[in-house]
This record gives sequence, structure tokens and C-alpha cells, in this order.
Amino acid sequence: MNKELVSVIMPAYNAEKYISMSITSVLQQTYQYVELIIVDDGSTDNTAEIVLAYVNNWPDIIKLSCRIENGGTAAALNDAIELARGKYICWLSADDMYHSNMVETEVDYLKDNSKYDAVFSRCAYIDENNQLLSELTYSKVFEEEVDKNPKAIVSALLHGNFWHGCSVLAKAECFKRGERFNINYRSSQDYDFWLRMTADYEIGYLNKVNVLSREHAEQGSKKVNCNLEEIKVFFNMLYKENVIEKLLNKMDLQYSFKNISPYILSRIAKYQGMEEETEIIKGELENYTHLIENGCIHFNS
Repeated sequence: MNKELVSVIMPAYNAEKYISMSITSVLQQTYQYVELIIVDDGSTDNTAEIVLAYVNNWPDIIKLSCRIENGGTAAALNDAIELARGKYICWLSADDMYHSNMVETEVDYLKDNSKYDAVFSRCAYIDENNQLLSELTYSKVFEEEVDKNPKAIVSALLHGNFWHGCSVLAKAECFKRGERFNINYRSSQDYDFWLRMTADYEIGYLNKVNVLSREHAEQGSKKVNCNLEEIKVFFNMLYKENVIEKLLNKMDLQYSFKNISPYILSRIAKYQGMEEETEIIKGELENYTHLIENGCIHFNS
């Protein structure tokens, strides 16, 4: 039986409406060796009071840390990572839920597939009343490609943030080593982190729905255009040549503009006809081209 501790980290901001269900989904895990680290990110509602009631009932399992001011999801995640004691870490949003065997199946996956340091799975989307809306699925071509060649995951991630962050369970070192979540990003901090993590670690895929992701009007991603920041994350990553070179090398590709250009072109095609996105891409591409022309980007070929 697996007895390694798993740390579930949960950033929470004004989450009083759903956080009880999220906490309960952790307490009901079939995997028994779990701790839940909740960081209240300066909530102005009753989030902290609700969590404290759970802490009083499960003091050995649930820990609460409170930030005085709201610092954003990335800052709260970083605080939780510092407090996490587990061999593995996974992240659950305060309005989402895990299936009861999420932790068990993903720990088992990493145990059975020792070449991987982290694993992601699939999710289903629910509404405010827990009614099923849809299910995240990947194409049959992708499923078959991943089975044959895990490098497909690297390529897919360079095309866009395609997995649900709460479906990821990883060895603690993947979260604790090196840079943490970038607090300058408010909506795509996860995409930036997954790119860097994938450059340094091996990622596996478990074809199973493990997360119930809630869609509701109050969630932060509904209030901003997340596309704009994701575009910025991608181009900012191109300036981190060591990261991009590692990602390309994982696909047996040299670090060259020729091998980067398909991912730039895919974004141009993806956002064609969207005015704001197109303007951001245009500006970022002009800056990137300028750096290349001035010898600030050092391709290998």
C-alpha cells in the first residue's frame, strides 16, 4: 500500500459558496495519506471562518494560512507550496472537486510508470448546481500518439495550455525546485509554470476523468480575457532560451527559428479575427523579430 504523504494545495479567495464541497472531496479520497493546505488570499467573505470549522474537526489533515491582502492565485499557490510536506503535490481550486480516487489513481500511475515525474488526467465541467455541462476529451489521434510517443505532450503544450491544472499530480520537487508560480500573471500563471516544469521533468497522461471543474459567473477567468495573458506567457517563454531549447530537445529538435515558428503560426491562426489577440501577437512578434535581428536570440542553427 502507498503510504507517501500527498499535499493538496488550495488557494481560496471569496470562495464561501463552494469551498465546503471542495474540501469534502479531499476528505473523501480513497488515498488516506493526504494533507490539505488552504491559503486564504485576503478573502472579504466568510471563507476563512468556513475553513476554520474544518480545521477544528480535522486538525491533523487541514492547515489554514491567511494572507492579509489579496495577492492573486500565484502568490497563494506559492505560500501553499512552502507549507506542503508531502512527497507529491497537487492543486485543487476552491470551487472545483476531485473524484474520490483522484489521488490514488495518479499516485499509482507514477508508481507504475517510474519514468514520469508528474501526471495529468481529464476533467468534466459542472455548473453552479453540480450539473454536468461537458467533458474534456482529447482527439483519438492525440490519445494514440501519447501512447506511442510522450513527446506529443510537449508539442501540444507549446501550442497552448491544453490540460486542466487541477488534474496534475507531481513529485514535490517539480513544484519546490527552481522558480515557483509567477505572481506577475493573474490568469495564466499555470501555463507559464507547466511550460517550465515540462522542460525539466517528464509528464505522463492518465486517460481518466479525475476532476470536476466548476463553471460559474464569479470565477476570475470569466472576468478577464485570459487569451491575452496566455499569448504573453508564450512569447515571454521564447525569451527564456534555456527553457525553449529544453522543450525542443525533448522532441529531438534543434533550437532554431524553423522549429519554433510552427507554434507561433498556430497562435496566429488560433486568434485570427480576434482584434485584441491579434494586436498582442503582432506587438510580441515585432519585439521577438527585433531581438533576433539584433543578435539577442542565440539559435543553434
